[in-house]
Amino acid sequence: MNRDVLIALLLQKGIYSPNLVEKFDMFCDDVLETNRSFNLTAITDRDEFYAKHFVDSLAGYDFVKDAKTVCDIGSGAGFPGIPLALTCPKTQFSLVDSLRKRVDFINTCTKKLNLDNCSAFHARAEEFCASHREAFDVCTARAVSSLATLAELCAPLVKVGGSFVAYKGRTLAEELKASERAFDILGLKTKTIAEYNISEDEKHFLLVCEKVKHSPPQYPRGGNKPKTQPL
Repeated sequence: MNRDVLIALLLQKGIYSPNLVEKFDMFCDDVLETNRSFNLTAITDRDEFYAKHFVDSLAGYDFVKDAKTVCDIGSGAGFPGIPLALTCPKTQFSLVDSLRKRVDFINTCTKKLNLDNCSAFHARAEEFCASHREAFDVCTARAVSSLATLAELCAPLVKVGGSFVAYKGRTLAEELKASERAFDILGLKTKTIAEYNISEDEKHFLLVCEKVKHSPPQYPRGGNKPKTQPL
């Protein structure tokens, strides 16, 4: 059972407590219950949920645990932001999503979970960056957009010396090659690529990039250009 895998992972990280597991259970319940009336996830099997949402989200734990501030772009139903906020109580998390219903759901959940270190914001990444430029130690993204697109949306939010952490699948090598120009422009340098499995046949990668110089002020571009015309 993947709930046991989650518990084993929390024990391995030295952060296990019955109360923490209970909060993960509560969050799962809330997502699946809300999902009946509003589409938050295509994963409705609880066992699969623990693996593909919780265990996957916590792949980034080691890379955010010492940060003071983390921004999660395109949080959706709160992944990886809420699992990371649950396990990193001293870190302040800002979860950004463009859909109001998802943001309202996240804020409702964080209140129920007493997550004082987590807030959600209704905005496009480009809009959010206008008032939070280079304000975060780490920016995470667990999304379906291409790496070049994610880099343009996330890098300008990260302080020089901070990190951009992207959750990616099997296409990472091709996406990295296609993102070389974007990384050079935006001031990103690949630091770590961590490979992990959330099931026997599902290989995932965590890409950690260091922000080595300031991102030019014209990025991220508006008008959906990071997606339609990636760097």
